[in-house]
Amino acid sequence: MTAPRNPVRAARRKTEILVEHDADQPRCIYCGNTDPLVVRRRRIVNHHLFGKKRDSMEAPVCLNCHAVAHEDLQDADVPMICEKDPTHFARAIFRAQAVHFSLLAKACWRFAKKLEDYRDP
Repeated sequence: MTAPRNPVRAARRKTEILVEHDADQPRCIYCGNTDPLVVRRRRIVNHHLFGKKRDSMEAPVCLNCHAVAHEDLQDADVPMICEKDPTHFARAIFRAQAVHFSLLAKACWRFAKKLEDYRDP
């Protein structure tokens, strides 16, 4: 990455991003991207794990991972509405949770692979 054209402005943006996400380092939970100038306000969103209308639980994800999560939710037949029938509601929650855990599991395998690549000789 090249040096910023305006280092003062870049430092201010980085500080604003860290304050906004209430973290020392905003990180996508699925891909692990941590660069605050790449994972910034417009590129990291709070993903509603079970659907915004069902529950307020959120997780920070980059836009690419957010798109993948929503595609997987559609493939799992998880509607983006809150069902009134408790059985349908529970089914949607379990399917959404399965999608979330599947994405986390894939991320864990990738992170473990990276650690294997960095083994000491």
